[in-house]
Amino acid sequence: MLIQVITMRVLFVCLFVVNHVVVQIAQEIKGDNLARELDKVADSVGWSFLQNEYNNLRYRETNIDGRNRVREIAGKIGGRMIEVDNALKRLKEAVEEDQLSSIEAPQDCCVDGNYQENIRFRTQVSEANFCYSKPSYVIGNNIRYPSTKVLEAMKKNLNVKHLQFQYIGLKSGLYINYPATKLTDCDTYDPRFRPYYVSTTTSTPRDVVVVVETSASIRGEYLFEAKHAALTVMESMGVNDRFGLVVFNDIAKTLVGCYENQLVPVTSATKKSMREFLTSQIGEGGANYAAALRKAFMFFKSSTEGLTRDQILLFVTDGGNSGGNPLEVIRDENQALQNRVLINTYGLGTRLSTDDVNLLKNMAEQTLNSDSYGYIKRGKIFSNLTLSSLREKMGTFYDDFSVPLSDSPTYTQPYKDFFINESIITGCLPVTLNAAFTGVVCADVLVSELVAEILYLKQDEISYAFIMDGEERTLVHPLLPDPRDVTGKKQDINNIYNFETSGDVFEVINSMKKKKSMIETRGQTYFDGDSQRIITANLYWTPIVAPGSNLSLCIVMEQNSDLGKIDALLQPLDGDFLYHRWDLNQWPAPFCKHFSRYATQAKSTVKLTPDAFKEASSYTGITETEVRVRQYKEYLSGDLFTNPGLKASAIQSTRLTYPMERFWTTTSRQEAPYLVWRYVATQDGVMRVYPGVRLTDDYDYKLRPWYHRTVSQKSVNVISAPYEDSWGSGRVISLTKTILQGWNGKKIESVIGTDFSLYYFKQMIEDIYPICTNKAKYNCILIDNSGFLVMHPFFIETKSPLEGQIHITYLEGRISRSLISKGIMYTQPCRDTENKKEQFTYRVKLPQSSNGIVDSSEGYQLRPVVGSNVFLILKQRRLNDEDRCCTSEYFTSPSSIKCGSGQCNCLCYKDLSFDECQNAYTDMDGFVPCSPQLPTLRSVSTPEEDKTRNLPTCFPTDCSCRKTERECFRTSGCSWCTSSNEGYLVDGFCDLKEICPSQQCIKDDCSPKCCGPECKQSLQSKGNVGLYVGVAVGVCVLIAIVITVAVFFVRKRNSDGLDNPKHNTYLEPTSGIDMTHISTIENDSYHTIPTEQDSYHTIPDSHFGYMNGNSNVRTNMETS
Repeated sequence: MLIQVITMRVLFVCLFVVNHVVVQIAQEIKGDNLARELDKVADSVGWSFLQNEYNNLRYRETNIDGRNRVREIAGKIGGRMIEVDNALKRLKEAVEEDQLSSIEAPQDCCVDGNYQENIRFRTQVSEANFCYSKPSYVIGNNIRYPSTKVLEAMKKNLNVKHLQFQYIGLKSGLYINYPATKLTDCDTYDPRFRPYYVSTTTSTPRDVVVVVETSASIRGEYLFEAKHAALTVMESMGVNDRFGLVVFNDIAKTLVGCYENQLVPVTSATKKSMREFLTSQIGEGGANYAAALRKAFMFFKSSTEGLTRDQILLFVTDGGNSGGNPLEVIRDENQALQNRVLINTYGLGTRLSTDDVNLLKNMAEQTLNSDSYGYIKRGKIFSNLTLSSLREKMGTFYDDFSVPLSDSPTYTQPYKDFFINESIITGCLPVTLNAAFTGVVCADVLVSELVAEILYLKQDEISYAFIMDGEERTLVHPLLPDPRDVTGKKQDINNIYNFETSGDVFEVINSMKKKKSMIETRGQTYFDGDSQRIITANLYWTPIVAPGSNLSLCIVMEQNSDLGKIDALLQPLDGDFLYHRWDLNQWPAPFCKHFSRYATQAKSTVKLTPDAFKEASSYTGITETEVRVRQYKEYLSGDLFTNPGLKASAIQSTRLTYPMERFWTTTSRQEAPYLVWRYVATQDGVMRVYPGVRLTDDYDYKLRPWYHRTVSQKSVNVISAPYEDSWGSGRVISLTKTILQGWNGKKIESVIGTDFSLYYFKQMIEDIYPICTNKAKYNCILIDNSGFLVMHPFFIETKSPLEGQIHITYLEGRISRSLISKGIMYTQPCRDTENKKEQFTYRVKLPQSSNGIVDSSEGYQLRPVVGSNVFLILKQRRLNDEDRCCTSEYFTSPSSIKCGSGQCNCLCYKDLSFDECQNAYTDMDGFVPCSPQLPTLRSVSTPEEDKTRNLPTCFPTDCSCRKTERECFRTSGCSWCTSSNEGYLVDGFCDLKEICPSQQCIKDDCSPKCCGPECKQSLQSKGNVGLYVGVAVGVCVLIAIVITVAVFFVRKRNSDGLDNPKHNTYLEPTSGIDMTHISTIENDSYHTIPTEQDSYHTIPDSHFGYMNGNSNVRTNMETS
């Protein structure tokens, strides 16, 4: 008993000494030690090894010829538009020659057919047939259909790779679709009401005002159909048309605000406002025709372009005028406008009297008007309309006075296709039968294929391109949603001045509108990833010449920008190319299971992206086959002399990165068994990953946040926030870093990266900084240069999945307020153009040469981790420490949090002043536009459960033999289990990550496994108490001596170096980059305002990450 008491007292004294010394050292914690460890991690994945490979190369400097480049790209885009024109003319000629000769109905689009899944059309189709549909109100037995001649023309058009569906819309309401597929809403779909059809009927833009009676006599289903017909007209408006709406009973009403007296473009916002206004109307009172007409003519009077536009008034009533003489109003108002307004009248129902019909007829013919004021455009009356016919008659208001004038196609603005969810434009030509307009032939064009060169333009790190039309509308721009994005929204606010905001842009835009080719030098604000800087740029622009095109292309390049090309062609090496498709080429054994993935332990695998090909469009959307993959391999090995389309630089990159395979399989595996994945991604479309696994077919790392985040922070270790790996490796963190060209050390060649366990990272920090183990008194925290938490006790303690990034304002209010008050963390706004919001994010930046700060009053210190994007915070814990600036839920989208009045806010927004009626901001000065979110591709992952069943893990784990948490996390396949699947605490033990990926068991059996001899016998451990005391005293004395010596040297070093500038130089975390503009959007393009589906807090996909049935997880290598 006495021995035990002595032992306890000795241990108490020992712990007191250790605690006291550690507290003293706390004030001297630095980020340099962590910086060195991060460098070691980078080197363990091969950064120094690969950088040295590039340093040993000889480069040849090559000038970029912007003039030729812009003409080349414009010529290719124009050539594709010519192919669309030829396809449409081929279809038009076939329809006109065929004269709808068949009386046999083809496949019905509204019933199931013999359809097969098709990669091109992203749905089930039959390329052998077309199908038809017609709305329920189109009846008759004399309907005629196209014959097989038309079908053959459609099949031939499939050779145009960028075409999607082809279709024919006829004046009868008949719709023909090719390839045949199952459609929806067949009873109501009428091609005559669609913008692609209506815009083809004239080359002149339209001003249309719909006047709808809402008196007591038209209530119920009559009013409902009148509203429906008015909305149909609105939905049919083209991009150049404008719309106005008047409702009337005893008085005439319009929407308030800017809608009261001006016509508006038909956008998502104006349609929503009109629909809500019309829906709210009820039937009551009389019907004052005169008041309604005066209000309607106010819209036409406000138009400053009326002489160049068709102006049309559509008047809907069920009869019974109760106020004024409408004919006199029409005379007075229209004669003042030179009689340029055409009026159609629609009498609804059977209650119209003869006087009602005559009045409506005279209104349409404008019988009181005089030709001396201008030619009278006499309209038509439609009387005694049934409920089913009103929408058809109003929706085809253009039929009797529109004459197609052009043999060139008309194109819609980009919109989302129903089947593929990507952006398309529709091109159409009018069809005539017996010299009369009969309908249109159309084809959908995939925007990403049409402008492929622009999407993959990367001649230099700072170059981009955009396309605009003659009306200043932007078709493609880096600040617009990517046309490949399957989750993006239609962009209505697309005026070029919203995106090109710097330099003398006005003259450039005017020249582009006039279809001139020029070059201009100016300052240009360039956005890439999460950094921004001012450069001197050359702008090259030229028109895109093709029938129906009013587009111009502009390329922006840094002045005096040169490329460094490798001087000599590297020779192929045996085995340097193993394609990632295990189904299309033979993988070498041994095969293994790397978490949930089927893998080969023997080799790394290579994925090619569109950037690896001379013509990106020759790769995208093409089904890979064994023959094609064999061509890649044989050409790269020198066995095939015909190039399958690969760039020379991509071939070089494949060979240059091959030595990484040996490094990864030997040195890296031995020295860093804790690494989960190892990968390198080059600028020219080559990705190599180890262990060798299959990626999704459309995986493109340049569309992933980790790649953007890394290239925008050149030459530093870029650490991600933790996330749940969708491939089963648990809660991980990524480290990525750029590899630079050897000839000038400025241009990026590739990005190398790795993932490792969050819990291993915690152990690393605690090993470097022992004070972090004193969790009762201190918290060790890491934040990135946007203020997002990289390491925090919350990530370790929570057992709930991490659904996104968490900003420091959500968990550390005390520190956040202090950093804001000191100007170290500050807000940076950008304009979310489409959502009309000013979005606020944070940046973290220390003053030049600062070695960090110590705030004794708030009880924390912040230190830079040199050569990285993170900062280390040591926080002294206090009572009632649950202090938050932001009280919203952790993963709430910032675009749904309105900024408060306080200094310390969540990531939030403020509303911007926007004129819906002009579709423009009231103030364009001083705003930096936010970049769009990176696109989500329509990835399809191949199931691998059958292939991984019963396979061994790729790397030996011996998890059950690892008896400490530190040992456990030293290998990537193990996890330290601390709680059962029901959340109950258990004695910690080491097991496979598939058993407890985030320290919580996911299976019922949550108990330690035996190891080696343990499986045969139980260990007996009884010791001598005296021995325990002796050991305890000895260990305690030894620890005290070591710590005392350590303190002496630390204080000696600090006394020598803290005041010495040579020892106190702070290299900013972004090493030479202007960190003023670092964005907080780690999972999105950096200046992007995320949508509700892709918030700032969304976990950045793992570098390969596709969502694998779980919206809360990702994988850096999958499809991230």
